[in-house]
Amino acid sequence: MGITPAAPRDAAHWRARAEEARAIAGAMRDPETHRAMLSIAAGYERLAGAAERRETGKDDVACGLP
Repeated sequence: MGITPAAPRDAAHWRARAEEARAIAGAMRDPETHRAMLSIAAGYERLAGAAERRETGKDDVACGLP
């Protein structure tokens, strides 16, 4: 599944990607690769948090404030 310009970018989308990355990490045997996938999952969680703040109007940048 590739991300296209029309792909959803709400919090649920990014949390689903994080869960997918964690599942892939669970199948990794190499410790370095496992850590890399967990790092990717953490990045997706940060994106989910940012999307959630935008969705709830609690993101100063999304509200146009400096």
